[in-house]
Amino acid sequence: MRLAMMMAMQAISGPPIPPELRPVKPTPVATPCGEPDAGGDIVVCARARGADRLGPIDTDRHAARPLRAETGLIGSIRMSAAAEQGTLPNGQSAPRAMLHLKMPF
Repeated sequence: MRLAMMMAMQAISGPPIPPELRPVKPTPVATPCGEPDAGGDIVVCARARGADRLGPIDTDRHAARPLRAETGLIGSIRMSAAAEQGTLPNGQSAPRAMLHLKMPF
């Protein structure tokens, strides 16, 4: 009895889906790809040849310039980050990460 009841409960799927929530069926293409149309022309469906290619780069807009890691904090206070290379008294190099705070006065 319990098995029959569980199978009956699985068969119930709930109320029907309203029309606005049903999946939309794709509109059929006038002429399917690879078949001749009314004029006898074969329709070829393909992507454009240069669809995956990038266009030429605008050299004025993307000119090489130094990158500055800088942001505004409060009001006119600016903070920037920079990497510097220094030398120690024994001749070893010492890389540094520097944070600069700039305030107009």
